[in-house]
Amino acid sequence: YTLILASGDMLQGTALSNEYRGRPVIDAMNRIGFDVFVLGNHEFDWGVETIQRYQDGNLTNGESAFPFLAANIVSTETGELLDWAEPTAIFDLNGIRVGVIGVIGSEVYGSISPSMVTGLTFLDEVATIQEYAYTLREEELCDIVIVSLHYYDPDMNKIISDFSGSYRIDAIFNGHSHTSVADTPGDAYGRTDITIPYAQASNYTSSLFTKITLMYDRSAGVVLSGCAKTLKLQDLSATNSVIDQLLHVYASDPEYIEKMSEVLAFSTSSFSKYELAPWGASVIRDYSGVDVGILNSGGFRVSMESGDVTMEELVEIYPFDNQIKSSLLTGRQLTDLFEADAGYLIFDDQVTYSNGILSLSGVPVGMESKYRIGAVDFIFDDDDFPFLEGEEVQNTNLFMRDLLAEDLRNNAGSFNPANGTSAPPVA
Repeated sequence: YTLILASGDMLQGTALSNEYRGRPVIDAMNRIGFDVFVLGNHEFDWGVETIQRYQDGNLTNGESAFPFLAANIVSTETGELLDWAEPTAIFDLNGIRVGVIGVIGSEVYGSISPSMVTGLTFLDEVATIQEYAYTLREEELCDIVIVSLHYYDPDMNKIISDFSGSYRIDAIFNGHSHTSVADTPGDAYGRTDITIPYAQASNYTSSLFTKITLMYDRSAGVVLSGCAKTLKLQDLSATNSVIDQLLHVYASDPEYIEKMSEVLAFSTSSFSKYELAPWGASVIRDYSGVDVGILNSGGFRVSMESGDVTMEELVEIYPFDNQIKSSLLTGRQLTDLFEADAGYLIFDDQVTYSNGILSLSGVPVGMESKYRIGAVDFIFDDDDFPFLEGEEVQNTNLFMRDLLAEDLRNNAGSFNPANGTSAPPVA
């Protein structure tokens, strides 16, 4: 007997899903026969209203045939669970009752643009799992309890695996960290102190799916053993004509084709997402009229391949609909920001730092001088950073991906991020 679970971040990443706000994926998951969908951080990329509509009963805007699980996401004001998601799901597999608890890591809250989760709180995931494990076993009489957790921390998995009695968990599906892992108790490659199987898929190449198999003894009423494995794309034997046709309907829309097939530039080589990030920060600086451009290190998701760069490729390289906001910060604030967060924040290519001195275009910043700083709203709205404390806070209403596309179009010849932006001269 098989259950098909999604542990979050299903809707973001491809141009097709991005253009239609996840509906092609929801439709495909319906056809495949998914049993549950645990919310991850990227399900909130387009706001609560977008993901919620797939559970609103309105077939015209898309509807999932499976429940969304979010056991630890509650209203900040009332403490109530989301009214369009469930904490758990229960399945009867030929007389064996299987309960699934769906949770998102509480730390993952910081991976979501603050404006997209206003009014929501993520409760402690371990305490939530413990609470619902007891409910499933004692009140719902479940024989097997599985956790689908949009977060990965082996130490947390260890804590969960140590739950016993009516709180015990039989397997964990992890998500979020893009770590390819399949750990079976007793194998030579995993944590020997974690006594239940756990697994997480990584990406399109290293591992696309995970599979956990549990052996259950009906007479004893316990799981005797379990094993975990990852599956790669090449492990699949064939495509599915029904799914292919479903996706073709979306992909063959003339407006979609016209938009996504536009050739923006020619890339001289393949450039990693790490090479593209400083270029992106420089685009913010040059196209939004600020002194310094900043973005988060995870904004660019995949590499840019050599050759023609289409809009479809750009959407997959930078899939987020981030806007640019700006404010005035002092040189001291800017220096402190660089020193504290240089690993996470990417600064434009005119920002240098040497011997404790931050410089813009080779000129040291004045500690009390004020500079207009532009950043994507994902980090700008995060109160861990000083942007909102700055003076003259502005929303430029410019979208980051639009600026990237414009710079690629403005590239007169071959694109290379090391050459800086192709912004037209300021009049």
